[in-house]
Amino acid sequence: MATKTIHSAEYRRLVHRLRARREEGGLTQTALSAELGWPQQRLSAIEAGARRLDVIEFLHLTARLGLTPEEAIGMAVDASAPSNTRDSAGA
Repeated sequence: MATKTIHSAEYRRLVHRLRARREEGGLTQTALSAELGWPQQRLSAIEAGARRLDVIEFLHLTARLGLTPEEAIGMAVDASAPSNTRDSAGA
């Protein structure tokens, strides 16, 4: 039986990188959620791995974190690379 992507190591690496980007930008979950018009609990659930980002949410979140769509997709691609070929900034 296939494992849902929300439980994959690749997805967790991506979420970890998004959280790190938020923290590096000095943003709290509350502040970022307010800017996105989301309940804070949504961002908390995403970062905790209890809720999966859909593609539109991903693009809104990454844009607010200062990433272009191309950079955001690149981050997702990097997170999905096998662990022996990931860059040193990985999770």
